[in-house]
Amino acid sequence: MLNQERIILMTKMASYEENEGKKNDSIMNYFRGDYVWLQILKSFVCGTIAFAVVFGMYIFYDFEIFMMDIYKMDLMEFGKSVLMKYLLAIGIYSIISYAVYCYRYAKAKNGVKLYMNNLRRLASMYDKT
Repeated sequence: MLNQERIILMTKMASYEENEGKKNDSIMNYFRGDYVWLQILKSFVCGTIAFAVVFGMYIFYDFEIFMMDIYKMDLMEFGKSVLMKYLLAIGIYSIISYAVYCYRYAKAKNGVKLYMNNLRRLASMYDKT
């Protein structure tokens, strides 16, 4: 005789394994700190590339004006302002990345915890019969 409650639980667990389970398993292969800092490092590299692209587009947009004004401007001050803007952008992006990846890790941990509880519940259902 088929136990409908077991079938429903097994269906939920199979759905989790197919959808969120694969992603959560890859996240849970790391300790929390390792996962978060690896993702922040990736974000730092991507943010640096994005800043360089945006800065290059800004310079090339008015390249003629920039080249005429380059001899008039204080290059050290210009470099400092660009560096400050870079550090501000990367700092904000890193803080946002930290919050997002801490949340994702916690969500994955809760998903795995729920899956393990369902697995224990399923095992106890089999023990009862």
